[in-house]
Amino acid sequence: MSHKTDTPQDYDLKLEDEHDEKKDKKSKQKKEIKKDRDLTIYPIKIDDERKNEGADKYPLNPAVHFLIAIGRVKSGKSLLINNLYLSERFYKDDFQTKILISSTAYNDQINKYMIDEFDYVFEEYSEELLNQLVELVQADAGNGRWLILLDDIIGDVKFSRGRVDAISALASKFRHIGNGEVEGKLSVCITTQYFKYISTILRNNATGYYLMGAFPETEMKKISYLLSQLNHGENLFQSLQKKNLLIKEKLIHKDYIQNLMV
Repeated sequence: MSHKTDTPQDYDLKLEDEHDEKKDKKSKQKKEIKKDRDLTIYPIKIDDERKNEGADKYPLNPAVHFLIAIGRVKSGKSLLINNLYLSERFYKDDFQTKILISSTAYNDQINKYMIDEFDYVFEEYSEELLNQLVELVQADAGNGRWLILLDDIIGDVKFSRGRVDAISALASKFRHIGNGEVEGKLSVCITTQYFKYISTILRNNATGYYLMGAFPETEMKKISYLLSQLNHGENLFQSLQKKNLLIKEKLIHKDYIQNLMV
């Protein structure tokens, strides 16, 4: 019994199909190309002067920073801020223009020196004000840096789902704010009494934290959990916090506080 086929009588079934042969050649060519390709990731050359970061201030944050100080009333936040931005040992000479936004600016005696030395003082915060200040920074010629200090106003910011507030939006782009010639013209510092007021965007973009005074155990656990990525683990974060508390007696000594302002 025989079957009819379209195969020519002189066709050798043992020969390789010409289409398969072409596929093999293409795959070999691809392999050869892959071997010759350079897949090295090269660094991008960046003009450091354009970044406008200034001199290294280690162990402090660079002059271009987004700092958050957290602590209850009388925990030392205002004392810290006065030292950071009014003393030459810290950041006094790093800013051309300093702006304070605080509802208690003229009611708290500890703000006296900041009111005298800061260029602008506002008692009410609004997103419109913050946006206008950023526009002033962008319109300012030269390399001079600006500082915006937001003192205990973040609790008044209204957070809503699906909308990013102006402070959080600023945190994600502050490093690149400039006038077209240079970046790094703006630094921001926020003080707040409660960690819960700090949005996820703020937490992820802050360049440094100052935890002032004592915290309830439950809140400290939450803080250590959420910020543990900055300190290579929750346990290490808690141990560092305990070491810091050991110098509390030194910080509240009257003579030591007076010497801080020198």
